[in-house]
Amino acid sequence: MMCSVIVANYNHADVILVALKTIEAQTYPDWEVIIVDDASTDNSKEAIDAFVAASRYKERYKVVYLSENMGVGHAKWTAAANSTGEVIAICDPDDAIHPEAVAKVMQAHARHPEASLVYTNYYHCDVQLIPRRIRENAGSITYSDVLEDKVSAFVSFKSAAYSKTAGFDSFFRLAEDKDLFYKLEEVGDIVYLDEPLYYYRIWPRGISQGFGAYVRSRDFRLLAIENAVARRKVSGIKQIPSKELQRLKAEIHLLQAEGILYSEQPLGRKFLKHLYEATLLNPTGSIKRKIKAALALSRVKRKVLRLLKKA
Repeated sequence: MMCSVIVANYNHADVILVALKTIEAQTYPDWEVIIVDDASTDNSKEAIDAFVAASRYKERYKVVYLSENMGVGHAKWTAAANSTGEVIAICDPDDAIHPEAVAKVMQAHARHPEASLVYTNYYHCDVQLIPRRIRENAGSITYSDVLEDKVSAFVSFKSAAYSKTAGFDSFFRLAEDKDLFYKLEEVGDIVYLDEPLYYYRIWPRGISQGFGAYVRSRDFRLLAIENAVARRKVSGIKQIPSKELQRLKAEIHLLQAEGILYSEQPLGRKFLKHLYEATLLNPTGSIKRKIKAALALSRVKRKVLRLLKKA
């Protein structure tokens, strides 16, 4: 089986070559690389073209340059559409993969034909991509719990399974992977390999890192969850138990309240409503987060406490 490694790039000319070199260093022999550049404004095109031209694997590369910036969801959709492998894997341009990464996920796909998605653990790395620690909360997931945030990197999925879904959603400029994971979960099983096979760079330029990214990604994440719930309600596939759905709704309201708080919007009725609903739906869940939100500003403390007492 061939593995298509997709790389969606935007203004990472200074680090993308590191990612490409680790792909070329794979022990698994049958791979290709699909690079989609999302209208970068740095010298990404020159760097990529020069690297591919000098590579002894140049025939394995397919590079697409978008004429306008469309967002990471569209870039990954384009990359997947241009892939020819039986398995598609994701490597971000500022990260890297272990030499055995592709081999081990391909072995897992072969062992588990029913699996739509295979993912591994990963290293948290510094700006120089030096490993600092292994992600602690990674692990296998249960399909009923869409709130679990364990699927991340190194992610790979069968092309046949991907074709049964709507694929990457071009609307998603963040949380595009999470949206796809829910879709893949609906057409097959998810397999976890408890090995760190991916190097995740922690730095200010990471698209999903930092407070600003959290605020922006929150709404996309919530949309991905809501879309998954709506699809499953219609299809009847992998329904979420009523208790779990109630917890999910509570989490959505709490995230909305936190989003209003952390983005420094006025803490009015909308904030109070979301905090109230989160408490009503799941009174004993996320207590510390609720207290922090409720007591963040003294001018809303009394209103929140009165509202909570009525629940």
